[in-house]
Amino acid sequence: MKKHVLILSLILGLSIIPASVCFGADVDASKTITEIGILVNAQKYQIAMTKCNAAIQKYPNESFLYYWRGSIHNSMGEKQAAIEDFNKAIGLDEKNAKAYVLRGICKADLEDKEGALQDYNKAIELAPQDGSAYSMRAMVKLDLGDMDGANEDLDTSNKLMNSK
Repeated sequence: MKKHVLILSLILGLSIIPASVCFGADVDASKTITEIGILVNAQKYQIAMTKCNAAIQKYPNESFLYYWRGSIHNSMGEKQAAIEDFNKAIGLDEKNAKAYVLRGICKADLEDKEGALQDYNKAIELAPQDGSAYSMRAMVKLDLGDMDGANEDLDTSNKLMNSK
């Protein structure tokens, strides 16, 4: 579990998602999401959770609220609750590649390597220029004994991350 959290911190990071990506018109929802992201990145999980739960009551169809709540659950070691929130986030926005990556991390931590691999594959399909999904997939491939596949993914990840 700690291996995946460390990798998440180093490779993927919990970056604040730009409001323009998250929302169409609701400026208040956008501001709330940004505030939650800042709290999560500052590791103020309880405050972020309280704010996130209140925001979900007000904006139940905002995918990134569930994404952030899933991130909070993941950071607190509550993997199954995190997966449930990532499922909701994906249900509301099937193109949320970061939710697939984080759900994959939770699945890998729960020893569901095949499920994690499927999530990383989907994230790569949605965002092929995001090196973090390749890095995470490489870890699962390594766990599954696919050394060549893991090396290919790490090479791809390094190329993508070095090109930024």
